[in-house]
Amino acid sequence: MIDELSALRLIKERFQKVSKNIAIGIGDDAAAVKINPENLLLATVDSQVEGVHFVKGVISAKELGRKAIAVSVSDIGAMGGIPKFFLASVGFSGEEDEGFLEQLMDGFQSGAEEFKVDLIGGNLSSSQKLFLDITVLGEVEQHLMVKRIGATPKDIIYVSGTLGDSALGLRVLQSKTNREKNWFLISRHILPQPRLKLGRELAKKRLVTSMIDISDGLILDLERITIEHGLGAEIYIEQTPISSYYRDCISDFTKDLYDLALSGGEDYELLFTSPKDKREEIKEISEKLNIKITEIGCVTTKPRVMVLDSNRNEIKVKRRGFIHFGNY
Repeated sequence: MIDELSALRLIKERFQKVSKNIAIGIGDDAAAVKINPENLLLATVDSQVEGVHFVKGVISAKELGRKAIAVSVSDIGAMGGIPKFFLASVGFSGEEDEGFLEQLMDGFQSGAEEFKVDLIGGNLSSSQKLFLDITVLGEVEQHLMVKRIGATPKDIIYVSGTLGDSALGLRVLQSKTNREKNWFLISRHILPQPRLKLGRELAKKRLVTSMIDISDGLILDLERITIEHGLGAEIYIEQTPISSYYRDCISDFTKDLYDLALSGGEDYELLFTSPKDKREEIKEISEKLNIKITEIGCVTTKPRVMVLDSNRNEIKVKRRGFIHFGNY
């Protein structure tokens, strides 16, 4: 069983190096960080709960630690911001040992270095199930911040990367099929890559009217930037970007080619809207960053999200995404 005082000592020793912007770091009742008066402080929190977000044995402690940081950092990127600091709250179930803690800290450290964020505090607790709550603090210039609200009718809807890989990767893991053969899909699930550079570049160039990272599924997250603000959307299903790995593997789990791409979630790609006259500039950013960006539809005035086939006939979608406390 992990000893709290020993664990706190280990964490403090591992994260002694902090940036000059930290006035008070680990060890006090709260952290204090300096921020430029012209900038906005961004704060987000996300959870990884055993049995809900992950299954022990499917993901290692190190992978879990790094992923927990990545998914929270992604929210900062979706607002055009720069992540700076994070706080970690961990509830241990009693089944974990010192070795687990060491690996979890390896994951935290890996994520901290990769995303250039400093650990400045947190909390440890006992729990019936293992959980991690990660709070990330970041900053963004007031005039550059991108919100979920802001899309206008006839804006083009774009998405970065490919969709459905993470959800399919989880199914591969749960089926215990060849891990090495399907590593691309698995890695997309356990090692998500938040689009920080893309989000920042889109914000700096003032190219987007609204933006969100895809955590709960394309359709559900699209509703959050359209329907929740009195708008709607049309999505052209054949333009939904899917990887060759997804295409080769999906038939092992479902006959619906686009099922997981539309509703699977945990891709952490950026979903955003932009005026038609910004097409070329978005293409230039895509080429500059070597990140695939696909036009998948347009914003409409009718408050519903419609998925259309190649003949522009509506397709009935089985699931719209993942939502806690219910079946969606």
